[in-house]
Amino acid sequence: MDGLMKGKRGLVMGVANDHSIAWGIARKLSEHGAELAFTYQGEAFGRRVKPLADKLGSSLVVPCDVEDSAS
Repeated sequence: MDGLMKGKRGLVMGVANDHSIAWGIARKLSEHGAELAFTYQGEAFGRRVKPLADKLGSSLVVPCDVEDSAS
């Protein structure tokens, strides 16, 4: 691709699986050169999100519960 997002960084929230709209957006951002980090809510989602993030070369995958200030 043309690298429209080269040098940009993004945080992707809301990926549930490889059919998620958030996943489609993440793929396109990555194709255009963005460096991405991912969040997930709960270990069940974490087990799904981590392999997807790996596909895009992202090593930053962290839990995030917006209702819990400790997360």
